[in-house]
Formats: sequence, C-alpha cells, structure tokens
Amino acid sequence: MTKHPAKDNKEPEQQTDKGGATRKPGTSTTEWIVAGISCAVLLAVLGYLVVEGLSGRNGAAQLVVAPIEITATDGGYVVEFSVSNRAGKSVAAVEIKGELRDGDKVIEESGATLDYIPQDSERLGALIFRSDPKARELRLFASGYAEP
Repeated sequence: MTKHPAKDNKEPEQQTDKGGATRKPGTSTTEWIVAGISCAVLLAVLGYLVVEGLSGRNGAAQLVVAPIEITATDGGYVVEFSVSNRAGKSVAAVEIKGELRDGDKVIEESGATLDYIPQDSERLGALIFRSDPKARELRLFASGYAEP
C-alpha cells in the first residue's frame, strides 16, 4: 500500500515568474491600489450621471438672441447675431426672426433657421435686410424650435 500525504497539510504553492524569482500567489498591492482607484472613478461617474439625470434641467429652452454687428453690403444690410441656449435642453431647427419697426408698424422682416443649438451653448447667424437697421428699431427673437 502506498501512503498518500494528508491533503489538509498542503501549503500554498509558490509561483515562479519569468526572472526565476518566486512569489506568493494572490493579489499584489499594486493591483489593489489600481482596483481601488478604478472603483472610486466608477462611483464618481455614476454619481454624476444620477445627479445630472435628476437635476430637472430638461425644461423649456431659454433662447436669448442678441445683435453683434450691422454691416452694409451691395444687397442690403447684414445683421450678425448670436443665440445663447441657457437651458439644459438642446434644440434643433431654431427659427430666428428679425423685424425693423417704426413704432408699432413693422417695416421689414427677415428670418433664419439654425440647425442645432446644444444646451448651455451659443451659435452665430445673420439676417439680411434691404432697409438700414440703424435707422429703425431692430427686434430679434426666436420664434420656434424642434426637439432634436
């Protein structure tokens, strides 16, 4: 009969790396540090996404249109403008209208459509008028948009 060594008395086997040095099996300190940092980053990203999702920033868009510069050209007058989207909602197909007014009377109208304005951003555009906007009251406003 052959005697077998007791299975309970086994010590963990040591492993040999490529350089011939022996090391104990298990997770190294470096691996634990990297795992801890990765876990912290993952929790931070998930926390940010939860807070952002629950913040209620998906209300109506807040579009503010402001004139930048008026330039005379051969075809009329170009009014450059900026549109700021100050809400937490992106919008598409934003219609910008401009009016030249004399008191309550609208003398001339112009319009432009901006394809897309992301949340908390600004886009530029221009309207073209035949009459001089400096000689009249200029009104710029957003008249509509679509959900992207």
